[in-house]
Amino acid sequence: MNVPRSRRETAIAGAYRIYERKVYLNKKRRQNELRRRCSLFMIAMCLAAVCTISYHAISSRASTGEEQVSFKYYTNITVRYGESLWDIADSYIDYEQYKDKNAYIAEVMSINHLEDEDMVKAGQYLIVPYYSTEFLK
Repeated sequence: MNVPRSRRETAIAGAYRIYERKVYLNKKRRQNELRRRCSLFMIAMCLAAVCTISYHAISSRASTGEEQVSFKYYTNITVRYGESLWDIADSYIDYEQYKDKNAYIAEVMSINHLEDEDMVKAGQYLIVPYYSTEFLK
């Protein structure tokens, strides 16, 4: 049954539909704004990542040409009478690679399975590291 509406009811219903339409449009506008902001944030993060990676790639390739590459080698030596690991370190250490003699001696002891630096005797064979700028085949 179709009941006739009064003018006031029709006006209220029309106003309510207008209100619902505004609420719907505001909701869509906020969703679009949020989607746009998220997209811009992701684009900015990707751009920052690309710039960072490319900067590090470029700077790692750049060199002054003055730097020389050092190659690490090992040699077998015979300990002479009266010689200690400190004397051996004086002969073979490269201070650009080791912070001090203790670090070098610790590596020599590790390579040769020595527990104490006083275990070295004359005539004993030791493997010691050294660095050179020449590439040996």
